[in-house]
Amino acid sequence: MSDPMDFEIVCPNNHEQTVTFGQEEFEKALKSGGLVFHCNTCEANWPPSHADIARVRKEFSKNPG
Repeated sequence: MSDPMDFEIVCPNNHEQTVTFGQEEFEKALKSGGLVFHCNTCEANWPPSHADIARVRKEFSKNPG
């Protein structure tokens, strides 16, 4: 099981946010269809883009737990 990592994301309204996931948690949320990012600034909710998913997976592969 990998340690949780922080990832910087930008909401649709250009607010920077930090999300934290462990690899197993991230993949489980993706598979369930329940992965939605939330902006604490404007309260927007949005699904991760393909680029977001690829970037997170790449970071996990660099730091294998």
